[in-house]
Amino acid sequence: MPLFYPNLFVTTQVRNRSLSVASMDAACAAINVFLTHCSQCGIDQEGRIRDRRFLSPAELDAIRDVCQKRFGKHGSAVVVPLRHNKAKQRVQTGSEYVRLTHVANYLRWLSHTLLGSTLDESAARQIELVHRGLTSRRPIGRRCADVKMGPTSEQVATLREVVDPEGERSPFRHTSVRIRNALMMDLLFYLGIRGGELLSLCTTDIDWGRCQIVIARRPDERTDPRQRQPLVKTLDRRIPLSDMLVARLHTYIVKHRNKVPGARRHVFLFVTHKSGATLGDPLSISSYQKMIRSVAAASPELKGLHGHLLRHGWNERFSEYMDRQEAPPSPEQQEAMRSYAQGWKEGSGTSATYNRRFVERKAHETQLQLQNETVRLPKGIDK
Repeated sequence: MPLFYPNLFVTTQVRNRSLSVASMDAACAAINVFLTHCSQCGIDQEGRIRDRRFLSPAELDAIRDVCQKRFGKHGSAVVVPLRHNKAKQRVQTGSEYVRLTHVANYLRWLSHTLLGSTLDESAARQIELVHRGLTSRRPIGRRCADVKMGPTSEQVATLREVVDPEGERSPFRHTSVRIRNALMMDLLFYLGIRGGELLSLCTTDIDWGRCQIVIARRPDERTDPRQRQPLVKTLDRRIPLSDMLVARLHTYIVKHRNKVPGARRHVFLFVTHKSGATLGDPLSISSYQKMIRSVAAASPELKGLHGHLLRHGWNERFSEYMDRQEAPPSPEQQEAMRSYAQGWKEGSGTSATYNRRFVERKAHETQLQLQNETVRLPKGIDK
C-alpha cells in the first residue's frame, strides 16, 4: 500500500496547486529522504506529533545533513541505500535547498493534519519553530560561478558542426535521425523554448500560412502515450518562424516523419525513428536527454551542454540586439517583449534570471571605464 500521509500531502498540496509533475517528483523524493532517515533512526514521526514531542535542534541538524547526501536507486519506496563513492556523496546546494523546503512544508502540514481541532497555541508555536528551523538550515545563496549562462560563440560554432546532418562530426548514424536532431537543436537555439515545450509540439501547431508556431499547454493530454508527459510550464503563445525554419520543418515532416511507421497515428511533431516497440511514438523525455548527451559528448568544448543552456543563450542575444538599437524600446517594453516570447507572466521578474550574463558583462565594462577615467598615476610616471 502507498504511504497515506505523504501521498495525501503531494496530492492536496502539490498536485492540486497545479504544479508540474517534476515538482511532485521533487516533493516525493524529499519526503522519501526524510522517511528513510526516520526509519534508520527509529523515529515514529506521526506518533511523536500526536504526543506533541517535536523535533529538537540536534534532530533538525541531522535532517539537514541527510538532505545533503546523494542516494542511489532502490526498489523500496522508503529505504534507499547511500552510494559508497565518497566523491559523489553530496548533492548540489540547489537539491539540498529543495529537499529541506519540501520536508519543512510536509512536517508543518502533517502536524496540523494530525492534531486538527486539538491544536493549541503552544503546539502551533512549536510547529512553526520546526518549520523555521528547517528553512533556516537551507544553503544560503549561490556562488557567482554557479550562475547559469548561455553558450559561448565558440561553443555555438562547435554545436553547429556537430549537429550538421551532412557533417562528419555528427554522432548519429541514420540520415532521418540526424535531420530530426538538427531541427530540434535549431528550435531550441532560435526560439529559446524549453525541452518540454519542444517535445509537446504538434504538427497542427504550425501555421504554415502565417509562418508561426504555437506553444500550447496540454496538461494530462489523453492522446499522449508517453508515461512521462513533457509539460509546457510557460504561457501559451505564438512564435514567428523564419523561412529557414519553416522549410526545415516541412522537410522533416514530409520526407522523414511521415515515412516512419506509426507516426501518423498521432500529431506530435518529433517521433522515435529507432526500430522497436516505440517506433513512431512521440519522442520521450529520456530519448531527448540521450540526444543532448550524445551531442555534448561529441566534443570537449560541449562538455556540460544541456537544452536549457540554449534558452539562456537566446535571452543573451535578445539583450545584445536591444543594446545595439539606436532608439531601443524602454526597459518596461523590453521586459514585456521578452516575457511574451519566453512565455512568462508579465512583471514576474523571471527575465532577470535569464539576463544575468548580459547584465554582468555590461557592469564589468562600465566598471573598467570608470576605473580608466578616474585612475591617478604617481607623479613622474607617464601614461
